[in-house]
Amino acid sequence: MWVVLGVAEVALLVSFAWIPDAHRFPWPGLMMFAAAFLAYAAAAWSLPAADGSIPGPDSSTGTRMRPSQRTLIWIVAVGARLALLPLAPELSDDFNRYLWDGHVQAAGVNPYASAPDASELATLRTDYHSDINNPSVSTIYPPGAQIIFLLIALAGSSLLLMKVVWIACDLATGFVLARIAAARGLDDRPVLLLWLWSPLLLIEVAWSGHLEPLGLFALTVAIYVAGRDGAPAATAGVALAFASLTKFAPAAALPALVRRRGLAALAGFVATVVLLYAPYAGAGTALFDGLRTYSEHWWFMKGPFAVLETMTGDPLRARALAGVVVVGVIGWTAWRSFELDRALLWVLGTGIILTPTLHPWYVLWILPMAILRGSRAWLLLSGLAFIGYFGLGSYQDTGQWAQPGIVRAALWLPFLAVLIHDVRTARSTGDRTV
Repeated sequence: MWVVLGVAEVALLVSFAWIPDAHRFPWPGLMMFAAAFLAYAAAAWSLPAADGSIPGPDSSTGTRMRPSQRTLIWIVAVGARLALLPLAPELSDDFNRYLWDGHVQAAGVNPYASAPDASELATLRTDYHSDINNPSVSTIYPPGAQIIFLLIALAGSSLLLMKVVWIACDLATGFVLARIAAARGLDDRPVLLLWLWSPLLLIEVAWSGHLEPLGLFALTVAIYVAGRDGAPAATAGVALAFASLTKFAPAAALPALVRRRGLAALAGFVATVVLLYAPYAGAGTALFDGLRTYSEHWWFMKGPFAVLETMTGDPLRARALAGVVVVGVIGWTAWRSFELDRALLWVLGTGIILTPTLHPWYVLWILPMAILRGSRAWLLLSGLAFIGYFGLGSYQDTGQWAQPGIVRAALWLPFLAVLIHDVRTARSTGDRTV
């Protein structure tokens, strides 16, 4: 039954992506994704405890081994990705910026120094230049991502190649998560299923081509190394740094990592940051122009952040207050000497709850920790996050993205209710895993 549910999930997602107008929002797109998420949740719930394999030819029975549950999980996962790989993204155009940043670097241009619509780059414009979002803003993506963008450009600069790289990182992340679970004495099969069959992951990576798996692979490697006795602490620092230089948020767990693994982890982190920023240092303060613009002006599907705005009466003060809360959680996780994945769950979770900007693919950054820690609330959010696409239809028709309060409430309230319930239950039972 769990395999049937997995195949049903993939069929829904492939239909969602391949059939013209099937992904229109809110109907039928949201309904199809909701059905796929329910099939995914049911498959995880019904995964049998037994492995399902029989002895191989080297055993006393001499019978042939049939596919194990792990093998079936991987077959469905790879098949889903191959089915979505050829499609051009339609829910997001971020991939155009990835390609552009690699393209200008291959031409010897620092992507932090000039925005895509800068006149001095007119001769470098491509056929997708007009599709780059926010072309007046220089790149926001950190050097870890930029180096990979450059390598993809040098290898051919195609959307297909880029998606293959992201999918390879995505599958490798599943492998590392299974190794972490096994090292902790946990059953790795639910971990594999919850990661490899995640509807949000499949749509945002295999179809939309978001770069998140690049950083998530490094992040899971950092968790794996940090949790192994005798493993070089500096290696965990290096991996966390690369994840942070794909998107900045994971750097918030550095204090917790240093508290547990010492100054060698800090040295590895700092050395990696210096090394990766060095090729782009010529941009000077412009290195962070895109980040400043994003942090001051972007907002999307804000939830609890809207409460902070009401309290402070000013968006910038609300952002500052949210930052203070996140810093407090960072200090608390370091003081409590949390394991790296637990610290990330708390720090990134707080950041997501208080963010003014929650694009659906941002939730992928907490998914590995939610899976390892068995957090129902965060797994639920990976399904609810797709509600963020509610206004896509009106945006495509009118250029205006509708975000009515009732839609944001539908995204945030069920998640917060489950999260509060689970935290209260964990406290009453003394559960220290969450």
